[in-house]
Amino acid sequence: MLSNTVTLAQVLSVDVGVVISVLSFNATRQKEAEARQLEAAKSFLQVRQNLYTEVVKAAAILANPDTHTQEELSAAKKRFGELYVSELSMVEAPEVEQKMIDLAAQVYPELTKFTPAQTAAYNLAHALRNTFVTSWRIAAPSSGD
Repeated sequence: MLSNTVTLAQVLSVDVGVVISVLSFNATRQKEAEARQLEAAKSFLQVRQNLYTEVVKAAAILANPDTHTQEELSAAKKRFGELYVSELSMVEAPEVEQKMIDLAAQVYPELTKFTPAQTAAYNLAHALRNTFVTSWRIAAPSSGD
């Protein structure tokens, strides 16, 4: 009887050890997969960060026109339009997209009515963004895309 109990305890110990090893192995693989995914998305995230910085600079100028020259305002408006129509649209998160629309309505209202070429560029940028989202699982695009 004692021999059977000892044998059962040994078998259970081995089984528990195997289960712990498998769980540990799976957790390590998951962490490695997350690290690889982040590394793959790194260039996308860097471009996003750079464009966010650019748009914030342009927005600061456009939101404070009294403290800037006409030349600064013109350059900021031009750059904001470029970012709005295509470049930023390629990498922006959905919540940023809506805030860009809101800001454009305030500081550059004519930009909210796209020409056919602007619409095509905007749609292209969003299609590209959607491929990045799918490939790198960055952040889900808004349902309107």
